Amino acid sequence: MIIRETKSDTTFKLPPSGSHLGRLYRILDLGTQKVEWQGAIKMQRKLMFSFELHGEDNEGQPLTTHDGKPLMISKRYTMSLGEQSTLRKDLESWRGKKFTPEELQGFDLNVLLGKFAMCNVTHNDREGKTYANLSGLSQVPAALKKLPEPTGVNELFILSLDEFDQAKFDSLSDGLKEVIKKSAEWRGTNGEEEANQAISTALADLKDDDTMPF
Repeated sequence: MIIRETKSDTTFKLPPSGSHLGRLYRILDLGTQKVEWQGAIKMQRKLMFSFELHGEDNEGQPLTTHDGKPLMISKRYTMSLGEQSTLRKDLESWRGKKFTPEELQGFDLNVLLGKFAMCNVTHNDREGKTYANLSGLSQVPAALKKLPEPTGVNELFILSLDEFDQAKFDSLSDGLKEVIKKSAEWRGTNGEEEANQAISTALADLKDDDTMPF
């Protein structure tokens, strides 16, 4: 048996800036997290959307990694549909319509899984590195809707901490696991009494205040 040195390609391919067709393939409940904004600390329930991108960039190159998998981009939100929430703004832009009063009483995010949206990707530089951000969502143009939908690649995935699935949690990256482990919900399942109070406080805050821009 002959073995040889293998060289890994550590070059990360950044999603290009612009508007790209994306398929929502993952929704993660990150739990109630401690957030600091303008000197104030709050406990807020967070979630994350992850999209796989389809199509080509401005140079005609496919939006794929070096091994042929779709590029992906994610965005974290406060789990609220308050008037000033970014989640509400993005979802209304994606749907092309306002939420009805009935929908605002309880909207099932599961219906979005597997759906396509236009993902507005922007770049910013920080400490010598360039980062890609999902700055907004919008409707798929009518011309694109007339074309066959691209075939989804990633398995549809949703994780709720209210209906915890250990196998799904174990499949996440170490980084995402660490984020979730900081949540009040995770600490609550591990016997930390203050977690329940943190959850109650966060739920009360979400009803009245969603001014933090994320």
